[in-house]
Amino acid sequence: MLRVLISRLLGLGRHRRMDQEFDEEAAAHLEMLAQRFVARGMSPEEARGAARKQFGGVTRMKEDLREMRAVPALETLLRDARHTLRRLARSPVFTAATVLTLALGIGANTAIFSVIHGVLLKPLPFPGRDRLVSVWQTAPGVKIRDLNPSIADYVTYREHSRTFEDVALWNGFSITVTEFAEPESVAGMGVTFRLFPMLGVKPVLGRLFTEKDEFRGSPRVLMLGHGYWMRRFGGDPKVIGRRIMADGAAREIIGVLPPGFWFMDQPHHLVVPILYDRANVRLGGYNFQGVARLRPGVDIARANADLARMISIEMGSFPAPEGMSPKMFEEARLAPNIRPLMDDLVGDIGKTLWVVMATVGIVLLIACANIANLLLARTEARAQELAVRRALGASKGRIGWEIILESLILALMGGGAGAAIAAGMVRLVVALTPVRLPRLDQIAVDSTALLFTFVISSAAGLAFGALPVLKHGGVALAQSLRAGGRNASSSRHRHFARNMLTAVQVALALVLLIGSALMIRTFQAMRKVDPGFGDPGSLQTLRVSVPDNATRNEQELLRLHQNLAERLSGIPGVSQVSMINGLPMTGFMSQDPILASDRTYAANQIPPLRRFITAMPGTFSTLSVPLRAGRELTWTDVHARRRVAVISESFAREYWGSAQAAVGRLIRSTVRDPWTEVIGVVSDIRHDGVDQRVPTVVYWAPGGGGGRGFGSMTYLLRGPRAGSESY
Repeated sequence: MLRVLISRLLGLGRHRRMDQEFDEEAAAHLEMLAQRFVARGMSPEEARGAARKQFGGVTRMKEDLREMRAVPALETLLRDARHTLRRLARSPVFTAATVLTLALGIGANTAIFSVIHGVLLKPLPFPGRDRLVSVWQTAPGVKIRDLNPSIADYVTYREHSRTFEDVALWNGFSITVTEFAEPESVAGMGVTFRLFPMLGVKPVLGRLFTEKDEFRGSPRVLMLGHGYWMRRFGGDPKVIGRRIMADGAAREIIGVLPPGFWFMDQPHHLVVPILYDRANVRLGGYNFQGVARLRPGVDIARANADLARMISIEMGSFPAPEGMSPKMFEEARLAPNIRPLMDDLVGDIGKTLWVVMATVGIVLLIACANIANLLLARTEARAQELAVRRALGASKGRIGWEIILESLILALMGGGAGAAIAAGMVRLVVALTPVRLPRLDQIAVDSTALLFTFVISSAAGLAFGALPVLKHGGVALAQSLRAGGRNASSSRHRHFARNMLTAVQVALALVLLIGSALMIRTFQAMRKVDPGFGDPGSLQTLRVSVPDNATRNEQELLRLHQNLAERLSGIPGVSQVSMINGLPMTGFMSQDPILASDRTYAANQIPPLRRFITAMPGTFSTLSVPLRAGRELTWTDVHARRRVAVISESFAREYWGSAQAAVGRLIRSTVRDPWTEVIGVVSDIRHDGVDQRVPTVVYWAPGGGGGRGFGSMTYLLRGPRAGSESY
């Protein structure tokens, strides 16, 4: 049966050729029979007549053969489709308007579905991905919802977990490579040795990290990302064993990651092991990302219960950092917060994408209602033609099928055009590289998106074709023939369906209009929120990372930054230059407790955590941040190693009631630190974005103050040519 079906399908569209071949073969057989009869003594005319009589009816044979090789339903469909296409070609304006309307609606839906499929629906490319989880904690005692893991956590998980099959830490940062002619800052990853085996990653060259590689004092090693290996080393297989200077240290290349390796959208030109000393691990230092694989049969609830048990073990296994006590960590009320790795990657962007999908779905419904109205009008114009066909014997099913087929063909044409529009829209989305949209490399109009396009196109065709079928499929002969007269008028019943469709379109459009108005109002409200700094359009930023081996001490590093800032300020058009290690609006997060000299704290009380940012002289004037009281930092403060700081206005109001009252107060991070004087108060800056609460911040002076991490700084250049090629 399968061979017969395939043979019949292959024969579609070849009827004329096959009929010609049959005629030629039949003629050859007749000629052979006629020659036999001539050989028996018949005349040529008698022989041809006898041959035709013996051979049988050629026409009958041809009809039987056609029936044997035919696929009646498919042939009928193709014939009806050809007739429908001819009819649509005679109405080019109607056809073009319908296809364009559908293309816009289906294209928008396909584009958003492609984004949703790439971001939310595609599984992670790792074996056993359903058991991969992100390991977090919460600390409600200090108002931290998501607390990163620490080295102490990692060691505890590895040694005491009953639910983790494997566990690893990782983080992302930039690495300065000084091996080549020009220093280069590249994206890097720090990982513990079990991350790659957990993800099923095998190197294309060399080996992966081992446990020895992450112990302090071990030889420095690194792995190359495949793209960096091809770009910098030309894919040279002899690169294994070579040493390169990365972050001021000579590191041996031990392996190359495979092409296409991906992990949590983290760039990875170079990968280095996270180093620690097991004998000197302390509590705190929550600076890493954690990922684990659950044991088979273990759910997240059970893993959270096991993590809560391990938190208690950890508190009794490791000492607290200097100036803190284990009781302070207990007061933080650490608790488990494990969640699927996919949820950690996607975050809350899924809600936004589904809202957008619902919105463009309404757009498609409006398009379908509009086209149904057009088809009703078109079918009403053909009412007399359909009535005549009914009178000549056409069945109701036949009439309804032709109307549905016309709708489906229009929908599929619109779907094809919509797929092309969707491909362009998806390329535009990827080119814009939205910051909060993960897995951009997975977004494409692929086979799944095309199948989605076909399904919604067919559904749309059935939807807007059903109403004309219900209304005109069963044509009332007498009424339709009378309605075709010159003086016939449309009845109220005739316009009811079209009026209902118009009402549906208006209602759906009103829903979209109200939603759009609310979004515009929210957008305008967010635009009016003061970010805390002025005229961002004239600010140019760049990140400068100084390798550890470039300077011998902090003073040399500070002079290097000062000299570079002075040279940058000499560029034509640059009016001000400064530096900061936590750029506003980026969510830079570095928090520590703050103690004030005029407040008393219980022995085991955890002081409130505040945002720590290192600022250089001129930072606030360059950012155009208003100074509420006191003064800014100066280079004299920095080089004299004065212990001074500037605080945010919200911090000053919370502690001392006003900005003026905060000037001259003393603060520090731990009881072992010397006191630092507050010399100024600046307006609040929205470091986490205009839709987030203003954080309370301490801006430390580098060197003598509590500033930290000023080897890598973001330079701020104020000038009218910001963002142009001339800088």
